[in-house]
Amino acid sequence: MTPKKILKISGIILVLFAIFRLINPDITKSITIQDCKSEYKMSVFGREYEGYRYHNAKMEVAKCLCKKYIQTKNKKYDDEIYKIINEFELNEFVEKNSIEEICKNNEEIFSNWYYE
Repeated sequence: MTPKKILKISGIILVLFAIFRLINPDITKSITIQDCKSEYKMSVFGREYEGYRYHNAKMEVAKCLCKKYIQTKNKKYDDEIYKIINEFELNEFVEKNSIEEICKNNEEIFSNWYYE
């Protein structure tokens, strides 16, 4: 390959990369646990766990699970709530509370993030 061809191919790749970085469309992801669902947007080039959108969607699912648990007292909701608590290291807020107390205070425990 000649240096001119290599330079041309490199230029094309660089331009395509720049275009995709500038456009960077959002895609919608959804989180479904049991019968609770929440959606959030993320950029094509972003990581799923980056930022506050994933966190906030998970908190909405946790609030929904709490609502379902209060209505039914079904253990399947209890287990999923504790998985979210562990995922986001919320143990210090709930360490001595029962699941009923956690669900009663779900707005305080499962709060949204607004800044990265």
